Amino acid sequence: MWDKAYVINLNERVERWEWMQGQLASAGVEAERFPAISIQDLAELPPPPALRQFLLEVDGDGSGFERKLWATWACMQSHLAVLRLAREQGLASVLILEDDCEFEPFSRAVLCRIKRQLPYLGLDLLYLGGTLKKGGSCSRLSSNVHAVSRVRLAHAYVVSASVYGRILAEAPESGLPIDWYYSEILLPSIRAGISTPQLAFQRLDDVSSIEGVARARKFRWRRFWSRAFWRLRYSF
Repeated sequence: MWDKAYVINLNERVERWEWMQGQLASAGVEAERFPAISIQDLAELPPPPALRQFLLEVDGDGSGFERKLWATWACMQSHLAVLRLAREQGLASVLILEDDCEFEPFSRAVLCRIKRQLPYLGLDLLYLGGTLKKGGSCSRLSSNVHAVSRVRLAHAYVVSASVYGRILAEAPESGLPIDWYYSEILLPSIRAGISTPQLAFQRLDDVSSIEGVARARKFRWRRFWSRAFWRLRYSF
């Protein structure tokens, strides 16, 4: 399904890497830790003006703006560094995980199914989880994969070598966060999919390395019943 997997993890977030060991084991995923690029590493590579302008328009110039700007840029650089490494290693595909990735308990079973389906799909990118955005398409490709054209979040996804070069060339110049670049620029022109059901979510009640605050839990009945259905179906 992928040649290698990496978990992006800041050196100071030791507790997240330790927590991820359990997540990886439960999903049956073998992955290596990839030291995340920190804000301090980017003293000579500041965020581009276009990214600053984008975040100003989206979030406004609040007290934590500068930190979020630099953290967003560092996040992109970490993802790009993994892709450069994958290209140097000659990997046909790589799974990129962020260290707040929480797998569903049925992930191992669904991943086994997806592995059998992927050779016939010819995907350039596969999300294991993400937020489907309005205006994008979503259509069935196989029993466990849907084609998508607009997805936000980049905490768990597989990238094919077919798009390594394009991402590395375009993303830094896009003026967008890495997940927005994928959603708004890359996905509409490649063959992308998302696992069905979704297998990976961003961990809640944990301080985000970008936002600097914990993501609050919001109860949604539709998501609750959906996850309950999939857990019942694939847990046996």
